[in-house]
Amino acid sequence: MSFEKSCLDIRLEPRYDCTVLLARARVDEGDEYVDAELFLDQGITNDNGRFSRDSSSFTESAENIHLEFRDDGVWLIADLWDHLRRHIERQAINLSEHIENQDGDLDFLIGGINQSYK
Repeated sequence: MSFEKSCLDIRLEPRYDCTVLLARARVDEGDEYVDAELFLDQGITNDNGRFSRDSSSFTESAENIHLEFRDDGVWLIADLWDHLRRHIERQAINLSEHIENQDGDLDFLIGGINQSYK
């Protein structure tokens, strides 16, 4: 199940040159919510100006990092640079396809895809 369906107060926070996803995540199927966080740089990279799940660490080569809540999920949006430090158009990745809530812990799903801005 997409993490946003079992989380409240989903937001981003810059921390230690990384981007952290924060939320109140539901535990099991109950009514209890706990603070949860996931360092997005541990599972998302900037691959020459495009978001990718093939590696890690995108924050240092990105600007205007924010979330966008759409009908099809929670999207990470940013202006990314290529390997020559040139600005590439705005990029996005649907976090709902890559992150899950596991009993109050936010975790990356195994595998990944490249996703351009929609």
